[in-house]
Amino acid sequence: MKKIFSAMLLVAAALQFSFAQKASELKYYDVKQLIANGEAVMLGQAEKPDADSCYFYRIPNRLKGIVRKDLWELGCDGAGIAIRFSTDAECIGAKWTLTYNFGMSHMAYTGIKGMDLYVLDKGKDWKFAGTAFPNGKNSNSVFVRKMYGGKKEYMIYLPLYDGVDHMEIGIDSTATIYSPSGSLAEGGLPILFYGTSITQGGCVSRPGMAYPSIISRALNKPTINLGFSGNGRMDGNMADWIKTIPASAYVLDCLPNCTYNTTRDSSDYFIGWIAYANPGTPVYLVNNFEYPQQFILPGNNDDMVKENILIRDIYKRLKKHGTTLKDPVTGESFQTGPLKNLRFIDVSKEKGIGNEDTVDGNHMTDLGTAHFSKRLLKHIKH
Repeated sequence: MKKIFSAMLLVAAALQFSFAQKASELKYYDVKQLIANGEAVMLGQAEKPDADSCYFYRIPNRLKGIVRKDLWELGCDGAGIAIRFSTDAECIGAKWTLTYNFGMSHMAYTGIKGMDLYVLDKGKDWKFAGTAFPNGKNSNSVFVRKMYGGKKEYMIYLPLYDGVDHMEIGIDSTATIYSPSGSLAEGGLPILFYGTSITQGGCVSRPGMAYPSIISRALNKPTINLGFSGNGRMDGNMADWIKTIPASAYVLDCLPNCTYNTTRDSSDYFIGWIAYANPGTPVYLVNNFEYPQQFILPGNNDDMVKENILIRDIYKRLKKHGTTLKDPVTGESFQTGPLKNLRFIDVSKEKGIGNEDTVDGNHMTDLGTAHFSKRLLKHIKH
């Protein structure tokens, strides 16, 4: 009986702890207002929002109707967008309204439409602090409770596969939200990633584990995640936009969404314009990594090998000779000359992911993105 009673006390204590500082008991602050007041900073967007209804989206409202519908809808997802702030709170939570309340069978809801909280440790290392669990289109959740007191730097990652139409940060009533500090909040040109569902974050367990975000924390540098699930296809109008986005490097990791013919027909325009318009900035081309089941799928293996040979040949030709582009204003064609800022990252030779790194043979788990990021970081140092 004593053992049972002791166990009941432990359960009661655990329940008391888990419900202490409930989400409903916190004081909430509208993120848009915090940003307007300079008390928070939004990272991960290519340009400032141009419409209140699209405030937390990745693709600006002005491109609606210009890019494909699928691209626009995926651009509403919050992949890579983060909110920076400081607070002396002991408990931090969030309220957020989702755009779609989306779901998939092979990805955790915490990754699709939840949020992640990271804290800056000793002024240099970003460490995981907690996850806010989604609980409906209008979600309300606590990241972490009962923390040590004192002012700290925080970063909240938005959902990877759903959009946010409204967001509030909650803290205990005696705490205050302050303006952020540190290199990620001070600015500097970001690294821009363009790619597929893998770039967007499929299928990690929580938003902070998308590989561009891992690289961002490793380099303590902002990143822009332009991964579009199933739709990283080198669209010409996407190149027209991306080439205008200031960045310290461009990482083009879209081959998994491109067929051989797409790569052959679209690379000169897509890669050519981005490299030509930004001559002093490295443009990295990433080839296909080897999938775990590739050794038993001859057709898949042959396609990957063929496309990898093609993209390397395109890279060599563009870097040595350049290509022919058309001036968007005059319509006249011109030669770019050698595109010497091109770089090549061969993940096929480095075993970009391991045998146990995916959910379905294609999309990475947290382990997969950790491994993939490590490989890319050997090359990307900007």
